[in-house]
Amino acid sequence: MKEKGGDVLHVRSSRKIYFPIYLMIFILVLTLGIAKITGKEVSNLTLKLAIGFIVACFVITEVHRLGSWYEVNPNALVVSKGLLSRTTRRVDLVSVSDADTRQHVWQRFLNYGDVRARLFSKESTVLIKNVNKPEEFIDFLEKNMNKKKAGEGSPI
Repeated sequence: MKEKGGDVLHVRSSRKIYFPIYLMIFILVLTLGIAKITGKEVSNLTLKLAIGFIVACFVITEVHRLGSWYEVNPNALVVSKGLLSRTTRRVDLVSVSDADTRQHVWQRFLNYGDVRARLFSKESTVLIKNVNKPEEFIDFLEKNMNKKKAGEGSPI
């Protein structure tokens, strides 16, 4: 989480969601290392494919992660998705009624999860996916919501 000036919080999806992919990369590197240490021959094609797979995994996970960001500022909750074509949704903090977290066991263990911000029109929910420390995100959101509702938020 990146706090800008105390009133703005800018976050992206957590890298922790890619733990299984990183574990798979670690196992692949470990397997290649053990093969090298024990003297087993690894063909150049296998080595090139493994390196290509590792690089592709890192690039794809980062592109996926950088494709969306979320921001809480004194006036609005901003959700932006997409890398080449971008969709941005701004929700005024006055229209947010409440927020809660959704975490599975693995997410609770690694302290990341989804935050759902409900709007006063019950049919609409803003989903903030896979953020680190979702409870702190909700606390920051509620602090800004309360300031805005009390009239302390900056004018538009």
